[in-house]
Amino acid sequence: MKITVVVPVYNMVQYLSKCVDSLLRQTFQSYEIILVDDGSVDGSSECCDQEAEKSGKIHVIHKTNGGLSSARNCGIDHAKGEYIIFPDPDDWVEPDYLEHLITLLEEENADLSICGFYRFDQKKEKAFDLPPKTVYDMKTALHCLVLTSCYSGYAWNKLFSMKTIRETGLLFDEELTSLQDLHFCFQYFQHCNRIAFDPKPLYHYNISSGVSSFTSPITPRKLCAFTAYEKIAQLAKESPCPELERVEYGQMFERSMKYIYPYYWNKTNQPELLAMLKEYLKKYKSDFFSTSTHSWRYNSLARVAAISTRAYYYLMRIIRKLTDED
Repeated sequence: MKITVVVPVYNMVQYLSKCVDSLLRQTFQSYEIILVDDGSVDGSSECCDQEAEKSGKIHVIHKTNGGLSSARNCGIDHAKGEYIIFPDPDDWVEPDYLEHLITLLEEENADLSICGFYRFDQKKEKAFDLPPKTVYDMKTALHCLVLTSCYSGYAWNKLFSMKTIRETGLLFDEELTSLQDLHFCFQYFQHCNRIAFDPKPLYHYNISSGVSSFTSPITPRKLCAFTAYEKIAQLAKESPCPELERVEYGQMFERSMKYIYPYYWNKTNQPELLAMLKEYLKKYKSDFFSTSTHSWRYNSLARVAAISTRAYYYLMRIIRKLTDED
């Protein structure tokens, strides 16, 4: 039984060694590490070659830049293991990361195993309050994936079967620069009968290396989330859980609402962007309110956003000043 660990690397020279060292300390020994250098220009390419000298388990692939999905797909193409997992190069893992996931998979006769994780932001590290160890059927797992933060839509805390990936031809969507993990997971889950989840935190998610603030500008990468939600909504429509289509369109409303504040805060002069946000707020309002699991206060703010984006912005300014967030 062998696991392929695919680490996509793009300009991560300051983090890579810590990630690789944690992977080389695994208690489970039947695995390979594929470092996919996705056209790095900061010294990460040389760092990958240096890391490969530490162990025969490490293989390096240098390729032209194609994005995260392209790098992961390259790893899938070269994988020799029966199972595969996708840690990010700026994160690190516990020594029993692989052993616990493969044992969970085998003991529960599951098609996918999932672990909990720590969230690290330079100031502190936090493990989430998650439900107990559980085995989900496919429909329940899809609902949890979309409706809750139970195990999140990330690829790095999930052990996938290469047999399933190859038989279905499943790959990461290279058009997406945001939410590609969720899009991939939504498809993979539909080929599972049993999905085993253990909240034990085995992965350290370093949000400080790439997380953006509430006021940071709206980039093309962020806008790609709308494309991802639309694609997942279409997948949901044709899935065993078609009711999740409305949830995904509700997410488009919520994402539009999220972008209102930075649009006005940064004095963004893109009328077409604001028009798009307003269009989504109007078009997907009913989807959001019919599926929302948020608090009364949050839903009230959403109603303001649906009526007037500018009023929502000024209301949020007041709230943030009162809470010392600005």
